[in-house]
Amino acid sequence: MRFLRYALGEILLVVIGILIALQINNWNEERIEQKEIREYALNLSAAIASDMEMLSPVEMQIRASIRQAEELARYLRGRTVEEMDNAELYFLTAINGYRPYAWNRAALEQLKTSGGLRRMRNDRLVQLISDYDALTQHLDQDYREDEESARAVRDLIKQLIDLNYPPEGLEEVLEWDDGFTSADIERRFTRFRETDLFGTLAGMERSLLSHDLARFRRLANLNLDYADRVRPRPDLELPRLRQFAMEIQALIDKEYR
Repeated sequence: MRFLRYALGEILLVVIGILIALQINNWNEERIEQKEIREYALNLSAAIASDMEMLSPVEMQIRASIRQAEELARYLRGRTVEEMDNAELYFLTAINGYRPYAWNRAALEQLKTSGGLRRMRNDRLVQLISDYDALTQHLDQDYREDEESARAVRDLIKQLIDLNYPPEGLEEVLEWDDGFTSADIERRFTRFRETDLFGTLAGMERSLLSHDLARFRRLANLNLDYADRVRPRPDLELPRLRQFAMEIQALIDKEYR
């Protein structure tokens, strides 16, 4: 009987030892896992910060294209073809579309493929990351559709307006500064006609390629349709994405820094 109690005690000690060892192992695995997730989360926060920097010039291009479409429609409204000027229309059709988004997806993909996203402890953070990912995918699809619309505008422009100006000195019309602000866009459309460059273009007296008024009205309509299509990007979708980004970064700072 004494031997049996001794044997049971030994077995109990062994079982307790095994359970303690398993628990220690689980703690170690959890610690290593959370360390990896922390690294993924911090990388994601840095990637999102880069995304936000990328968005600013894209947004300004979209706003400039909207402003241009409105200005073009205003210029064409009520004018005969004979009253239109090729240099004016060259300037008012120079911004066509916007550059594609350049998301930093590597950190998010690593977080998803490693299973780290589902192992995060903060459910709100997981939901926000999923929402952010879904919205960037949606914006990419929007871009493809917007670009099709912009391409239709460009094709019509080539049929109506003589674009064959010497390239020297046209940076003010054709090039895009990533530091552009809304104020710069406004100055571009209100002050450009006062510049020496515009005087030079007008002085070349290029002729329009068509005198079909209906086609110029179609150009105005296509531009306004494009403006209506892209207006939700800077007014709704990009602000929403920025809100997701801000909340994600705040939660990552709270959980992992």
